[in-house]
Formats: sequence, structure tokens, C-alpha cells
Amino acid sequence: MNRREFMGSIAALAALTGCQSGATGLAFGKRRKRWYKGNLHTHTLWSDGNAFPEEAVAWYKSRGYNFLGLSDHNMFQDDPDSWVAALEDGEAAFKPEWAKKPTRRYIFTAKRRYFDDYLTAFPEAMTRTGASGRLEARLSTFDELSARFNSPGEFLLLPDVEATRKVVYSDGREHQLHMNYVNLPLLLPSYSAPEYRRVVRDVPICRFLGDHAKETAELARAMDRPHLFILNHPIWSWYDVGPEAIVENPSVRFFEVCNNGSPFKSAEGLPSDGFDTDRIWDVANAFRMRRGQPLLYGIGTDDTHNFRGEPCEMLMPGNAWSLVRAESLDVASIISAMAAGDFVTCEGLEPDDVSFDSSAGTLTVSAPAGLSVRTVRFIVTKRDFAEAPVRKVSVRPERHKDAMTYQREISVYDEKIGMVAKSVRFRPGEPVRASYTLADDDLYVRARIEECGTTLCRAPLHPQGVRVAWTQPYANAHC
Repeated sequence: MNRREFMGSIAALAALTGCQSGATGLAFGKRRKRWYKGNLHTHTLWSDGNAFPEEAVAWYKSRGYNFLGLSDHNMFQDDPDSWVAALEDGEAAFKPEWAKKPTRRYIFTAKRRYFDDYLTAFPEAMTRTGASGRLEARLSTFDELSARFNSPGEFLLLPDVEATRKVVYSDGREHQLHMNYVNLPLLLPSYSAPEYRRVVRDVPICRFLGDHAKETAELARAMDRPHLFILNHPIWSWYDVGPEAIVENPSVRFFEVCNNGSPFKSAEGLPSDGFDTDRIWDVANAFRMRRGQPLLYGIGTDDTHNFRGEPCEMLMPGNAWSLVRAESLDVASIISAMAAGDFVTCEGLEPDDVSFDSSAGTLTVSAPAGLSVRTVRFIVTKRDFAEAPVRKVSVRPERHKDAMTYQREISVYDEKIGMVAKSVRFRPGEPVRASYTLADDDLYVRARIEECGTTLCRAPLHPQGVRVAWTQPYANAHC
């Protein structure tokens, strides 16, 4: 999508009365159960995205998405006096005096041409001339956006925040930890306290992740609200969160198996598939099943920052999403369905249906016929897998050969974890339908539907050269 297409889409939606779209989501009318399409990781000018909030919401709503979370970094969009200042061509970003508040740490500025696009599509937006003579526009709050765009049964905006911090260790290593929490309309107390800092020191990632999950759960209980806690892009920026941290925190039920990503190059010495999120998923669930803990579910997100195709094609919208099978389009129903694992994750390919017969232990998936070969892979972990790592690999990216910053030690586990138990190929034009029944020694099964082809995103955190749909894992009741 280029800038012209982006502007055309939001202008068309803005022209509708009240900006309400006639879209009904997915064309799944023949199904007995309703699927809802959504993205829970999106950024705007409230943090480091390059679109005004209305533009971001309009993009997704106009393309048939049913729910969306604007997950700005360490920020909930509730301040009605937050403004963005226009930057002229070639002018460097700056921090306006009016934006210097204790809980704000991002610069609210945008290129002047972004203002021109925005005001063309939304001429009623609130603007002013700042003290320095610059054009300024007020950022719409979550409540204002919800009132404008929400439409019963068609579109829902969910409260969403991405909590981010860096952990620095005495030996020079640095790890990023990013987590989304959904349906808690405020900043976590640990982030809004006066002593807030972007960096913490010498705290194990395992404990750090657990502390955030606990804080979020306690806040949700106090507010009496259902919520989702999601571990974001664990291998960004350089193998920062391993499966061991997820195993040790069974309250973490969701992670991003597919994220729009950022530049990333796999390290040498790892298995042929690298240390990708599919591998992390299976390692975490192998140990969780053995310990009698809840399974980990994988979601797909855009992690959208870039709506205008500049400066590159990274972090664009429309790459990965979740299809949730819920009773209705409301917060409680969406979260309940996801907590039950009744959703699929998509990156350019959508299944027709997924069903699991728990008594027989049979997983069945179906999808439309494709223009090229489609393959269904059923992935399992065997009951007798070895817990001890097969080997440990010390890795460091070439660009940091002389620094400890990105030094990592990665464990490679038994090949009985995440092995393909069955693979079925379907010719072009042939409808997809395949099943797998759990063997006695299978701990769980999940399916991955693949089709050769290109996707919009070229980031290495996405599967490359293939479009994919993932089911959630289903446990063997006998285990």
C-alpha cells in the first residue's frame, strides 16, 4: 500500500456519516458460528506510529476488521490535552514545552504533509496555532475514537497498551521486554509512578515477565474487568526472551507467534528453522504439558507503526491478524473466546473452519482452494521428550562482534518437541480438508496451513516466501 492508497481509504471512510462503515467483517455468512477479525498491536502518533489515531482506526475499519487495539508504548490515550506539532521538511523532531509531563516520554511531532493528509480526510479535527507559530492538532482520546467508530456487531475498539522496558545486566547484555495488556484503560502503576525509568538492571527476564503478568492480573481483578496479557515478539531484537522464561510463567497465556517485525537476522549454529517463534511455542508447551500447566496460545499482529510506506515497507498494516470465534462482538466475548483458544492466527491465509473432537482427540482443519499448492502440517510433541537441552549455542550478531550487548546463549532441544506428525498436500484449485488424531504418546497437536507466495511484509520475523495460518494447540486429554 502506498501513500495515495492509504489516503484514499481513510478519506472514503471519513466521508461516510459518522465515519460508520458498511463493512460486516468477514464473508463468513454461511457459517453457523461467527468469526471476528482483529489486530491487537497498533501504534499511532500517541507514541511512535506515523498516523493520527483516526487514520489508523479508519484504515482497519474500512478493510473489514471487526476489532482493533491501539497499543501505544507506555501510554493510554486518555489525555484530552495532548497535541502534535507540525514539522517542516527537513526539520528535526523536538519536544514541545507543553508535552513535558512526568508520564510522557515520546515526542509529539509529525511531518507537515501528515497534517495535510489528516485534515483533508478529517477537516473537523481540532487544530490551533502554537506559541511558536506552528500548526498543532489535538490527539483524539480513546473515548472519542470509540464514540466515533464503534458500530454494534461490526466494529469495536478495545483499550490496549504496550508496556515496554529494557533490562541491562552487569556483564553488558541488554534485553527488551514488550508486553500488551488489553481492556485495562490506564497505564500500569509501575509505569506511571514518579520513579519510573525506562531501564531496569540485573533482573532476570523470567522474573521480570512474571512481575508484569502478576501486576496486570491484580489490576484486572481490582477493576473487575476481563483482560488479555500478551508477550510481544519474544525474539526481537536479538533472541531477547527465550521459551524458558515462558515455561516459568504459566500465567502468560498469549504470545505473538507472528509479528510484522523489524530487521532481524538469524544466528548461525541454530537449527535450520532458526530459533523462530514456532520453535519457542513448542518448547514452551512441551514443558507446560508435562507440568500440568495451561497451554500457550499464539496470536498474529501487525505491530503497525508505518501507515504511509515511508521510510520502508516495515511495520505496515494488514499483514497478520487473529480470527476469533465468539458469540458476539463485545469485549467479554472476544476475550472469553481467546482465553478458550477458540481462534486462529493468520498471515495472508485464512482457514474456513477448525474443530477439535476432544473425546476422539481429532483435529480437523479446512480452507478454501488456493491458486498454488497448500500444505497442512500437524505438529506434535512426544510424551517422552528429553528436557535437557541437546546443546547450547552462544550467538552474537556480526554487527556487535566486539560488544556484549547482544551476546546470547540459546538452548536447542530434543527433536521430539514440535515434530511434524503428518503432512497433507493439496493441489491448486483443490479444497483443503485434513485431520489428525492424537497418538497415545502425543502431548498435544496444532496445525499449520501453508501456501507458497509473497506477503506484504518482508521482515524476517514473518515467515518468508509462504502465507500461513496457525491453529491453537489442543491437549491430549489422556496426558
